[in-house]
Amino acid sequence: MDSALEEYYGDPEQEWNRLAMDAYHSLEFLVTMHHMREHLPPSGRVLDAGGGPGRYSIELCRAGYDVTLLDPCAGLISAAREKLKSEPEAVRRRLVEAVVGDIRDLSRFEPDQFDAVLCLGGPLTHISEETERSTAMSELVRVAKPGAVVCISVMGYLAMIRAVLTEAIDELLDPSYQEMMSRGDNRVGGMVWHFFRADELRRLAESSGLTTLVMAGCEGISSGMREATNLLAREEAKWQRWVHLVLASSTEPEVVDMAEHILYIGLA
Repeated sequence: MDSALEEYYGDPEQEWNRLAMDAYHSLEFLVTMHHMREHLPPSGRVLDAGGGPGRYSIELCRAGYDVTLLDPCAGLISAAREKLKSEPEAVRRRLVEAVVGDIRDLSRFEPDQFDAVLCLGGPLTHISEETERSTAMSELVRVAKPGAVVCISVMGYLAMIRAVLTEAIDELLDPSYQEMMSRGDNRVGGMVWHFFRADELRRLAESSGLTTLVMAGCEGISSGMREATNLLAREEAKWQRWVHLVLASSTEPEVVDMAEHILYIGLA
């Protein structure tokens, strides 16, 4: 376990609240769930790999899926177990297990085990080495049954570059920083994270044997416009109309590539 990653996610409540802290951040969850509902089987076994404190795991347990949650941070797994305690018994029993583990090594699971495999929010982004990202992707596909749906989201490269404008403008002329960004990498919390172009994610998934079903930009046309999105959300009718527009345009290639989180859904 990377101690820097453990430290970065040292506040489980903060990570739990990330997808609901405001209207803007809620779009990542809304768009992801919208597309997963269209493609997940009606029932079955789901692996939520890198699922943190269990936002998606618990939502899928509520929907009647049997879920296994895995994350490298023990604190996040403990938080997920605590969150589950407030759910009805019918939901609690749907969480098969919540275990500490790394998406690069899913050897605890036999091949062809799951009807759906999730890796959402950016676990692949946390892996700086290209060969290790390929290993992780292969592992996610290995444990999926033939015909299973695999849902992966990563952090977007163009959104990362856009963030440099407000957060790291002084480093733009640093040659070493320029070289790092040219590879799609950036420093976050003392670690090097890898940020994806949409086509890079698609090629990685397809090279591991997946057939692409859909790609979407999780923040949609709101990407990068947090203040304006939150202001609009104060009026319910306008917010509902905006959410409709976000969902309707979320698969436009330009929207996908500019999003802070890029969602890939493929068939094993």
